[in-house]
Amino acid sequence: MTSRNFTAEFEVHYHEVNPYEQATPLTLLYYLEDTAIAHSEAVGFGVGRLKAEGLAWILNRWHLQIDCYPRHGDIVTIETWPSKFERFYATREFLIKNSQQEIIGRASSLWILYNTVTKRPLRVRPEFQEAYGLNSARAVEDAFAAFNKEEAGDEEVKVFSVRRSDIDTNGHVNNANYLQWILEAVPEIIYQECCLSSLEIQYKKETTYGSQIRSKCLFQQTGNLEFVCHHEILGIDSGQELTLAKTAWVPRS
Repeated sequence: MTSRNFTAEFEVHYHEVNPYEQATPLTLLYYLEDTAIAHSEAVGFGVGRLKAEGLAWILNRWHLQIDCYPRHGDIVTIETWPSKFERFYATREFLIKNSQQEIIGRASSLWILYNTVTKRPLRVRPEFQEAYGLNSARAVEDAFAAFNKEEAGDEEVKVFSVRRSDIDTNGHVNNANYLQWILEAVPEIIYQECCLSSLEIQYKKETTYGSQIRSKCLFQQTGNLEFVCHHEILGIDSGQELTLAKTAWVPRS
């Protein structure tokens, strides 16, 4: 099947940067999400059509690697393509490039096609593959195996209420917003002195407006200002595990 990679450009705005004038990890995740949506619109399977047919793509996994963060005013190019359609799943890849078209980050993601009426996964129809094309190259080699939950390490915990601004078009918390909750529980010394270099997230359960959630971070130092953090987001009211994640941090240059 023919490869038809899709690209989108973004300018890093002032409200998207941190105190070091670098784009935040959340900003980059929004760029990836917006590029995937634009790609779907371009091939005729945008949000409007999916909603009319009672369908939605539900994000199950992210694996993001960042080598260098773009800065305020930089132009960022996101290139994306589907690498696999299998049963209920689709795997989507991303490359993040700077204004010189150098690769500064990569991501792989796993999505589930979902019937919003029956609340069940739906087998991907052949016309999806025909519309998007297929490129088997992987941006990040990840088989998306079962996520191991770490129990050892020093612990930080934060508690939040889900806000109206967290909710997306499906009536649930936007996938990228879970990253905000994850980062809020990272100890201040790690967040200020280090950069996030790798992020793995598994989404397990949805949550909605008004819910109480707990974000737990278990962190271990692996080198001089190098850390690995294991994260769990729990729905306090339901007692359900909503999200598991793993982040790696390196010294801020």
